[in-house]
Amino acid sequence: MSAGLITGAAPPVSLSRGTELGWGLLTACLAVATAAIPLAHTPTFYFTDDYQAYFMPGFLEIARLIKAGELPFLTPRLFQGGAFLAEYQYALFNPVSLLLYLVLDGFARLDQAAAFFVLVHVGLLAGGTYALARVVGVSQAAAMLAGLTAATSGWIIYWGAITWIPGLVSTAWLSWATAALIRAYRAPGFVPAAAGAVSMTIASGWPFSDAALLAGLGVALPLAFWAGRDGWACARIALAAGLGGLLAAPAWMPLAAAIGTSSRQPEVLFHDMLSTPLAVILAMGVPVWPETWLGFRGLKMHVGPPAQYVSWWVPVALVNASRARLNEPESRGVALLLAVTAVIALLAISPGVSQLRWPFRFLPYVQIGCTIVAAWFATRDRWAPGRTLGLIAIGGAVALVRDPGLLTLQIGLTALIALTAALALRAEGTTRLAIIAASHAVVFAILTTTMPVNEQVGTWPAPMARSAYVAPPLRPGDTMLVLHDTDYHRTPMAPPAQGALFTELPHSNTPLLTDAAVVGGYSPMPMRGFRAICMWRGGATCPEAAERLARPDPVTGASTLDLARVARVAVERGPRADGFAAVAGPGWTRRSGVAAELFERVGGGSTLPGTLSAGPPGFTVTAAAEGAASGRYAVTSPGGGRVVWARAWYPGYAAAWNGAPLAVETVNDFLLSALIPAGDGVLTMQYVPAGLRTGLTVSALAAIALVGLMLSRRLRPHRLPG
Repeated sequence: MSAGLITGAAPPVSLSRGTELGWGLLTACLAVATAAIPLAHTPTFYFTDDYQAYFMPGFLEIARLIKAGELPFLTPRLFQGGAFLAEYQYALFNPVSLLLYLVLDGFARLDQAAAFFVLVHVGLLAGGTYALARVVGVSQAAAMLAGLTAATSGWIIYWGAITWIPGLVSTAWLSWATAALIRAYRAPGFVPAAAGAVSMTIASGWPFSDAALLAGLGVALPLAFWAGRDGWACARIALAAGLGGLLAAPAWMPLAAAIGTSSRQPEVLFHDMLSTPLAVILAMGVPVWPETWLGFRGLKMHVGPPAQYVSWWVPVALVNASRARLNEPESRGVALLLAVTAVIALLAISPGVSQLRWPFRFLPYVQIGCTIVAAWFATRDRWAPGRTLGLIAIGGAVALVRDPGLLTLQIGLTALIALTAALALRAEGTTRLAIIAASHAVVFAILTTTMPVNEQVGTWPAPMARSAYVAPPLRPGDTMLVLHDTDYHRTPMAPPAQGALFTELPHSNTPLLTDAAVVGGYSPMPMRGFRAICMWRGGATCPEAAERLARPDPVTGASTLDLARVARVAVERGPRADGFAAVAGPGWTRRSGVAAELFERVGGGSTLPGTLSAGPPGFTVTAAAEGAASGRYAVTSPGGGRVVWARAWYPGYAAAWNGAPLAVETVNDFLLSALIPAGDGVLTMQYVPAGLRTGLTVSALAAIALVGLMLSRRLRPHRLPG
């Protein structure tokens, strides 16, 4: 038996850009093929929780707005969470994401659209990890193994791909940004590419990638300067990262402008909940690691999903590594990466800070960093058979003691990994890496087959065919109200009733799939006004919501039901439905659906055009033109007074009368309103997200600076010597 995995490092080989691109594409293809394995037995594997109820309906609505010729910054079809740009996570300034949303709109099934979007970004992450590994000196074959492993590791699959899809999207771009920043350190010509990759990362909509990038720069820049004393090279990295952040200003400035009006206010520290236990980081090589987490539903021992699992070979390579190699000149890049990974690991196990709650979201960056470092060591150091097999045996034994109920699975996986390690120790060079890669795919297949559900999050048996989301149409401008408890969609029901929930009582953002405007929706940072009807960020409401909605407002004298032009109300069965019937009055009909009680307004509501819902006495509209984020109305108002729109207010709305600005106000806590003078005139309304104009200006200046840098580099060689 050979004593080592690879007997020393091969000398560096100069490869052409085309060759590197080809091997990077091959890495991406291997990762995509591996990630597609669960779809063979669970077609809906990549479509649960927020991806199902929040992101995918929003992606498809963005595509609809673009195809209608609208800027997709706002949809009037969603009251809570309708300000898409201010939501940040929709990645509206990531051109690749926008293009993919248009592609998703062509899918007939939601689960297939979700899987396609995931697999594209799994490939992107694998390719970016390959590029990063190559930049820090990992051999070609080991870089491929790193790319495959990182893109199909536990957190990426069970959290980033299944539910919090922006986590996968932004992490994929972060891998490319990190590689480009290192290249910019070495060569000034890479500053524009690095700035662009940083911009794509920030524009992808995941704050934890932004925080990881800042933390990485905060660690790497001082260490790089200390090691190399090259101030200009460090300045180039800072310049590239700074310009990238400024290029992405239109993506994050609207979020910064809107968060102050949100009911989700920051906390100094967010203790304990989903803070990563240290054992979870150390157990990255154990496929199933039972661990006690304080999660969404309290303290619980979780054996799955295996969010901590990276691959069995990663800790083996690290344990067998020679620390002395980090002192060699060629190790500078991987040493910096190791330091950054260690600091981000500290963030993962620390309490959440301010809006950065649930610090286990830093876990994928730790996993990717460890994977690349392990790949670098794997091509340089021998693996001792005793140490290698002992580590595997100890990890499996401790995991088994933590939960003896997993006896068969734990013994089977541990034996499989031990056998693979023994085979790898007998093989040589690239053959060994191929054996490890194949074993990684096999373990991935076993885990995703035995644990096809992320138990921490919700999985709703929603219809997957888009044609199933059909509801009776509403008049333009009228809205639907949905009243339900938080857990109503998880209540056990017969399959026909469960499926009907998503057309009769659609929750979160799923009403967008029915083409209905809804007084509801999902937002991680809902506007404060929705507290008045005790509407929570997922669109669920308290039992008193019906009475509050039907109560006349002292300012307008009208109810929110009237001013929001609610023409249809869907209510969960039981006391909620009876409660609405008691306060709604005689102007509503009631019928029982398959899964909910349905109320319809007799004779309809407002006859005003567009989303106008009320005006002062004598108010008439002679002409109107309205879009998703604007409206123009020729009106007559004998005495002047208040005009109300059936739209939720967000920072950025403006109104004008014959070109003169009007003060925009909210009525009934969250509805858009303005006071107009008496007489005939043209009333206009427009929504431009707060912070967008400033962000665009900042981005344009950053782009000009980048162009100036590029031109100066092109002109410099042609200057005559002085």
